[in-house]
Amino acid sequence: MVLKKELSTLWNKLTSDITEIPEILKTSYFPGLDGLRAVSIILVVISHVYYTSELAKYIRGDLGVEVFFVISGFLITTLLLKEKVKFGEVSLKQFYIRRALRIFPVAYLYLFCLVILTIIFNLNTTLKMFLSAAVYIVNIPLVYGRNWQTGHFWSLSVEEQFYLLFPFFLIRNPGRFLIFIAAFLLVLPLIVLVGVLPLDFYNNHPLIHKFIRLFEFLFATGTSCILIGAAISILLFKKMIVLKWPSAYFLSFFIFIVAMVIGYLDFLNDYIKQYLFALLIGYTIILNLKKDNFFSIILNHPLMIKLGVLSYSIYIWQQLFTREQPWRGHFKYSDNILLNLLVLFIVAYCSYNFYERKFLKLKRKYSTV
Repeated sequence: MVLKKELSTLWNKLTSDITEIPEILKTSYFPGLDGLRAVSIILVVISHVYYTSELAKYIRGDLGVEVFFVISGFLITTLLLKEKVKFGEVSLKQFYIRRALRIFPVAYLYLFCLVILTIIFNLNTTLKMFLSAAVYIVNIPLVYGRNWQTGHFWSLSVEEQFYLLFPFFLIRNPGRFLIFIAAFLLVLPLIVLVGVLPLDFYNNHPLIHKFIRLFEFLFATGTSCILIGAAISILLFKKMIVLKWPSAYFLSFFIFIVAMVIGYLDFLNDYIKQYLFALLIGYTIILNLKKDNFFSIILNHPLMIKLGVLSYSIYIWQQLFTREQPWRGHFKYSDNILLNLLVLFIVAYCSYNFYERKFLKLKRKYSTV
């Protein structure tokens, strides 16, 4: 009887409308998220610097990207739900304008610069590679569809595809979207498993084979982390996650370290590992929405916040400076990594402050919350 009552209460929370914004989400800016972005971009840059060395197995840039994915899912969902509560509806038109003004300007500036560098230094970046990056399908393994200079667009492709498909379902019914996320995360490994098993019915039907492979490339890497970030936001809005402040002083830092350790484990199933990692990062995020613990003090340090603000700019430009530099060997110290990293931060700083901010100022005109 008690279990039935608890299940009924849980179901009511799950299916009820979202009518108010949780207290911890009422602020318009979460500086701790920028601090966490700073941690992520440090991981990415260092891993690319040591990409071909023995240190590569100890510094996992892909974990940094997965942290970005969880933050993205959490933040985008939070902003959409806050808009829905405040106005009763969500303008997807304004949402896509905001996303375009944030993502596209520097991404296409990078590709334009890459065209010039390709001509000057005779790089192996082909028209096909430029096009796959420009239309955000780098995560689909087209033959000769990417090289090092365009390879990092795979994560941008995952995010753009997510934005195209999932916000429609989120704003219609967050509760059902939450159920969909749970079902999706359960079914995803099974579909991918079918794609690797030597099954006759599967191998004898090319269309099924192609569909499963496409599904795998579209959703098996990154999307689950974004969805888990989104789910954690919905659970907060539905009061299915209730945090009692203050939390233990070192708890969020400990959880983050556990998440990173899990990310390095080899004996766990890839999907179990990714789900656990994303869940722990999501919990780390909500524990650091307030500045009341050891890790939040680190994440809210002004230097970390500034680095986090530049993180997207750094991510876009770092592919030129961390490895396979186009100018490598063309002048003295051209391969000096410290010099290249210094130039990277100068380029990212200038890109953000003198170019991207113009679009971010325009983006604010379409902000609703």
